[in-house]
Amino acid sequence: MNGLLSHVRKTWVPPTSTPYRTHLQETVGEQAKAQDGLKKRMDKLKATLERTHQALEEEKRRTVELLYSIFPGGVAQRLWQGLPVQAKKFDDVTMLFSDIVGFTAVCAQCTPMQVISMLNELYTRFDYQCGVLDVYKIETIGDAYCVAAGLHKKCESHARPIALMALKMMELSEEVLTPDAKPIQLRIGIHSGSVLAGVVGVKMPRYCLFGNNVTLASKFESGSKPRCINVSPTTY
Repeated sequence: MNGLLSHVRKTWVPPTSTPYRTHLQETVGEQAKAQDGLKKRMDKLKATLERTHQALEEEKRRTVELLYSIFPGGVAQRLWQGLPVQAKKFDDVTMLFSDIVGFTAVCAQCTPMQVISMLNELYTRFDYQCGVLDVYKIETIGDAYCVAAGLHKKCESHARPIALMALKMMELSEEVLTPDAKPIQLRIGIHSGSVLAGVVGVKMPRYCLFGNNVTLASKFESGSKPRCINVSPTTY
């Protein structure tokens, strides 16, 4: 027995120099390389997902901003959440309707692109002023520009910002010339009263105002004179 043990001790070779040990080291090395490659691919995938998420969040932010720029805050929030928007009556609203005097004649003397450029230059100035005075832009149809106060938020002095808006619009219209180099002449009508407002349509929905007072506001505009602001007794 002692002889056998002595023979084993003499013939035993340390594992570090055996083929098995070498094979084991190679296997471990390959696994480490594979894990390192997998980790790099996972890191790359994670970075791609993070960029995609950021892009989606940015697109979401733009969509929300667009909704809030088109609709009153409460309406925009419900539309974003996919909830129905019920029509609502507003008792105290002041509306402003305006148009360009002789707009048809102006269009007849210039190209469509010139008309669009002129309106864009004018309405960009008006839009900025809406933000300054915190009035709600209802819509633009051709040369008609319509705003209201007391609609997107409750305001006891709703006639005041609309009156200031009318004065500012007259001032700003002097800064924009028609394609034939003539100053733009506005006529404006202002009226106050109750209205019914609601979202109409699913594709390209619009926030519209309804009621007799909307018609009256439009009539005060059409009955105004060039470069004049026609104010209804209700608003006055």
